[in-house]
Amino acid sequence: MALSMSKANAPKALAVTAAAVAVLLWRMMQRLRSKPQNVQMVPSHWLFGSVLEFLRLAKSKTMMEASVKKHSLYGRTFAVNMSIFAPWQISTTCPRNVEHILKTNFDNYPKGAAFRSNLAELLGRGIFNSDGQEWQHQRKVSSHMFTAKLFKEHIWTVVNRNAKKTRSILECAEPGKPLDIFNLMNRFTLDTIGEIGFGKSIDSLGDPSSPFLKSFDGAQQIMVERFFFPFWRVLRFFGIGSERDTCTHMNQLNTFTLKIVRELCASMARDSKKTTGVAWEDREARKSFVGLFLQDAKKKGEELSETFLRDLVLNFLIAGRDTTAQALSWTIFCLVQHPEVMNKVRQEISDVCGVRGPAYEDMKELKYLEAVLNEALRLYPSVPVDAKCAANDDIWPDGTVVRRGTMVVYNIYAMGRDTQIWGDDAAIFRPDRWLERKELPTSYEYAAFNAGPRECLGKRLAVIEMKACLATLLPNISFDLAIPADQIIPDSQLTLGMGRGLPCFVVCGDHSKCSQSNASTAADDKSTCTEHED
Repeated sequence: MALSMSKANAPKALAVTAAAVAVLLWRMMQRLRSKPQNVQMVPSHWLFGSVLEFLRLAKSKTMMEASVKKHSLYGRTFAVNMSIFAPWQISTTCPRNVEHILKTNFDNYPKGAAFRSNLAELLGRGIFNSDGQEWQHQRKVSSHMFTAKLFKEHIWTVVNRNAKKTRSILECAEPGKPLDIFNLMNRFTLDTIGEIGFGKSIDSLGDPSSPFLKSFDGAQQIMVERFFFPFWRVLRFFGIGSERDTCTHMNQLNTFTLKIVRELCASMARDSKKTTGVAWEDREARKSFVGLFLQDAKKKGEELSETFLRDLVLNFLIAGRDTTAQALSWTIFCLVQHPEVMNKVRQEISDVCGVRGPAYEDMKELKYLEAVLNEALRLYPSVPVDAKCAANDDIWPDGTVVRRGTMVVYNIYAMGRDTQIWGDDAAIFRPDRWLERKELPTSYEYAAFNAGPRECLGKRLAVIEMKACLATLLPNISFDLAIPADQIIPDSQLTLGMGRGLPCFVVCGDHSKCSQSNASTAADDKSTCTEHED
């Protein structure tokens, strides 16, 4: 009986096998036709490609350094076979190629359906996950947030207030007990973008226990891994690996953001019904990002869904919290290791801001501090890599032939360490290079804020926020790493987090006297500041 059943099933098994082989052969032919030309190919497994290596690098949080080594080994532009079931990927650090992708042939390089699909759960139809008219409309409406009047009357007030709150937390730090500065910077920027962007005081500086912070980072890590594993939906369905936590993280994020959306909509509704006077929170709601979109929709007689508004909130939270917090944290990381630079920053802050503390008008005068921020972002760009999808066949300025459907990656992290752009000392933190150069690098050589039509809208906000924070903290606060510097490593997220945080010992006091010293007396300066505190 068993033998007869086996014989009966044999044709079915043979048919399934034949179908699988046919699909595999079809995919191999398709891959051969779409293979990039005139570019160095990274060796990989014929079937699994480089996907297993990328997952290993993501888990060990060494992906960024590995990408730098690959460009050093294979050149400024190389192609990667992620797997036979994924599109080809081309990575470049060539500024001419970057300009071609982001400006010259901009329309040929949208985010693409695959990119949007991988991030849809987190970013939905928000500005960072949209193309075409939808993206253009969101960018146009969002730009109204960054007027000179709003900067002076609204944005600066929020930034200054939260910078002082952050300083107060550091001043209360327990001596000898490490404090995670990365976590603190995330709370500072979360509260700041909450007030500026959504008219809401999240108060994570007052209550650091918010589960939102953990879920926001966890969700991003999961989304990044999806780019290297084309069958992530299978893992999602069965709850395997990191995907098993997706529901928990997304439920947390959706609950948080929908609460913000509903509160803003309620404030806007109250405002529209009033005939006399407008409450403070209603005015704040009108000035918020969501408020701008609600007002724009009202003028057009349209109604925006809660889902779309939720997408707006999460996209702007990533822009306003993650990137700025990371840039601040990596800047402090660099300053702690270069006391001579720290002293020069403190001297400039003292010269410009005096004893009264930073004012809005001071920000443009802090030239050296801006050079420090630029240098930290060169080495640790908040968006370390960005990806597009080739809509049609193309040829890049360096001769690389790109086929339709190819994922193209410009590696901003590796570009910041490219000796052809920055010289032989490209790996060294040296802010003076920004003041010595006769011409500043183009945005296609230094793409920390992206470039072309999709250049970062919030660049000015980020720079002012970072300058204000550091100008408020550094005259009174000193940091010492609580763990070896080589244990502070980049995290594998959409943005460049810190895999183990930034644990530091905090020393409070008036450090303005330290700014008179040079690098050779840095150790004595630290002693002087400690004695002054006592």
